Amino acid sequence: MKTREHSSPRRREIALALQGGGSHGAFTWGVLDRLLEEPTFEIIGVTGTSAGAMNTVVLADGLVRGGPEKARQCLREFWEAIGRMPGFGSMLWAMTGIQAAHLNIEQTPLYQAWDMATRNLSPYQWNPFGLKPLREPLGKLVDFEGLRKQNDIQVVVCATNVRTGKRRSFSNADLTVDAVLASACLPELFPAIEIDGEAYWDGGYTGNPAMAPLLRRLPGCDFVIVRIDPVHRKEIPRSMRGIHDRVLEISFNAASYMELAACGMLLKYMEEGLLPRERFGRFRLHAIEASALLEELPLSSKRNNYAPFVKYLFDNGREAANDWLLTHADAIGERSTFDLSYFLQEDVWSGLPPHQSRLASRM
Repeated sequence: MKTREHSSPRRREIALALQGGGSHGAFTWGVLDRLLEEPTFEIIGVTGTSAGAMNTVVLADGLVRGGPEKARQCLREFWEAIGRMPGFGSMLWAMTGIQAAHLNIEQTPLYQAWDMATRNLSPYQWNPFGLKPLREPLGKLVDFEGLRKQNDIQVVVCATNVRTGKRRSFSNADLTVDAVLASACLPELFPAIEIDGEAYWDGGYTGNPAMAPLLRRLPGCDFVIVRIDPVHRKEIPRSMRGIHDRVLEISFNAASYMELAACGMLLKYMEEGLLPRERFGRFRLHAIEASALLEELPLSSKRNNYAPFVKYLFDNGREAANDWLLTHADAIGERSTFDLSYFLQEDVWSGLPPHQSRLASRM
């Protein structure tokens, strides 16, 4: 793998925005692992939703406690713990990561039994004790008290208030393991997470991820979005589970698109002189995307925690980050490489945005 040569030791500040996507969050792990090797970058903020929220707190905690190498170690420990947990990955053996990637576990008896149960019973019925398997690895690996006390890295995770339908962003002062679990609480799988007397579901319904809180706190910073929720699917889903999963992808991408469209509108107004740039800041956006890879994988692969598959996603994430660095690293601190004008078009849903445009080059 070719790596870029560093022309300057200058440390450039970046913030990260991490999408959710179940086991596909291992792709983000690979991206983070590669970015943490980059000696000219300093991560000063990170926001994430669902699996992205888990990557967010593990990354931030590692950085606070021991810098980039500690963060890499913590992320590895977390995802290796995911690969060891009981789950649909437990059904697989003697497969390579790429073989497991293209296996449709939807056709296996265990998955079909689980699917029938979750379509006919609520999580309050089939999971009456409210078991949350990810509480243990998060609680063991992340020092939430330490994250709440520090201010070197701005951290945001979001969840959706069940009663009001509004987004709640949990930042440094109110980060807890429950906030992260709430951000990843899909309502057909887990009972709602209660925090401060309110019930919360997955943050992907209202922010995937929530960018506005960090944009306000870190004006002038470069934001690198790691996008892992597939936008396009070649096949039309036919099963009820496939239809449900595709609806979920579309709704989570819609939340992301609306936030990016709002950012694009702010920039448009600043370019037209209708808003003062000195007041609203100068933000630069970049994106590392997994679409080409993950759009080829079955919808059910988001629930596949088979360790070789997790490693396969990690390797692809590292490669994608390395390719992005070779092409765009020199733009950090100078200009955007992600096109926001795309999200202002009427046919915004018709395809993926290009990475260069007139609007992007001015940011």
